[in-house]
Amino acid sequence: MDRIDYQILNILLSGSRCTLNHIGSQVGLTSPAVSARIHSMEENGVIRSYRADINRGKLDYLITGFIFVRIIPEKYDFFCNFSAQHCAITSHHHVTGDFNALLQFAVRSTEELDVLLDEIRTYGGSRTFVKLKTVFSNKEILLP
Repeated sequence: MDRIDYQILNILLSGSRCTLNHIGSQVGLTSPAVSARIHSMEENGVIRSYRADINRGKLDYLITGFIFVRIIPEKYDFFCNFSAQHCAITSHHHVTGDFNALLQFAVRSTEELDVLLDEIRTYGGSRTFVKLKTVFSNKEILLP
């Protein structure tokens, strides 16, 4: 990976739907050269996927946030299955510290959040944080 690969990644982070011509004009390469670099980064697992950035608020999921959960080790696999299947849980991270799971959630009402928290409580204790706003996400990658 060189500086040009990092520049390509940052362009893709800011808008993955841009054309190869546009990327090439930004980094000084032809479209086929950009395509080859992107393909190489895909093959090496640097680029894992291309996704839409969905505004859940526009879909009436007005309450979003994070839940730290402390799960006993014997229940962790069951909890992973639960969180993967639950439609309100949008991501699950295994973490270190007082809690061993960090969930991100999106619900339409406080009633839905209450039901979610009751279900999580069967696996262990939790602390919930409601998101007020996102200051930034998908921050640019520093060039080497």
